[in-house]
Amino acid sequence: MRLRLCILEISGCILKFGIDLYPHFSTELSGASAFEFAVRQVQIAHEVGFDGIFASHHYALGPSEQMFQPIPLLARLAAEAPSMTIGTAVYLLSMHNPLEAAEVMATLDIITGGRTVFGVGQGYRDIEFSSMGIRKETRGERMSEAVEIVRRLWVEDNVTWKGKHFHLNDVTINPKPIQQKGPPIWMGGDTLRGVARAASIADSWLTSPRHSKSFIRSAVNIYKDQRSMLNLPLSPPIFFREMYVAPTRKEAETLIMNSFKRLYNVYHRAGQPGERYDRSFQELKEERIIVGDPEDVYTEIQKYREEFGAEYMLFRIYYLGMDPEKSVDCIKLFGREVLPYFR
Repeated sequence: MRLRLCILEISGCILKFGIDLYPHFSTELSGASAFEFAVRQVQIAHEVGFDGIFASHHYALGPSEQMFQPIPLLARLAAEAPSMTIGTAVYLLSMHNPLEAAEVMATLDIITGGRTVFGVGQGYRDIEFSSMGIRKETRGERMSEAVEIVRRLWVEDNVTWKGKHFHLNDVTINPKPIQQKGPPIWMGGDTLRGVARAASIADSWLTSPRHSKSFIRSAVNIYKDQRSMLNLPLSPPIFFREMYVAPTRKEAETLIMNSFKRLYNVYHRAGQPGERYDRSFQELKEERIIVGDPEDVYTEIQKYREEFGAEYMLFRIYYLGMDPEKSVDCIKLFGREVLPYFR
């Protein structure tokens, strides 16, 4: 990789990186084998200097796919990741009672020694809402209420809440989180309305790896305007991106192409909101994937810092149907040939 010494001299060049385990596997891989792979990913990420470990959340993936639940998974993996941030990206808060969410995240914050981030989202899959007995059209309202309740339960005793979707009467939880105000809340948002909500009630907007750069550019303006209007600190968004690095650009693209197209076809069939995903690999790649050799990946990450002021980026590096060992190779190569230049 060609060094760009002028970049290394820029003040404040430290950029934090996390990996999203995206524990979404084919049932061709046993549950035990999938878990062993998740543990190995975390161990390698810790060894090479990543800053955070995150896990996603879904239910009822059907007969051909499987996914671990994020909270118990992260609680176990925290032992493999001393000093690393541990978080959800994202937890489907709109489908849960906020009392339950507050309690489990307080416990996770204690297990991790106060290193937890609570990434939340409202969900989009019909089968999840119908199976939970929740009307999908209430998801935004439920999440907004739940965030406020969770924050209060983390810091107050005898909480009473009489809302449209949730009711509490003189409720106290213990133990409370180690972090004084509770874990930071990062919120996803797939539409401009969702981004405005995240700007209003969360600590940061968490972009989706599905988001094109064009959408992010528009959404960042909404995010900044909303934070400014409410006189809230203007922390930059958290950039969740697709990423794969290999010794050559051709090898990197070849390795992920089929798995990536398979994943985005799933998004299209499931009615994922926001943008269109029934596009070719080349069309999707141009605005969504940081892919290539170490120099390519370095250059693309630097663009996020220069254009958007990125301070924290997390990456999805494993895709359904992909050889798990290839994601381990990606973690190692990124840690060896890209990460040091942002330290």
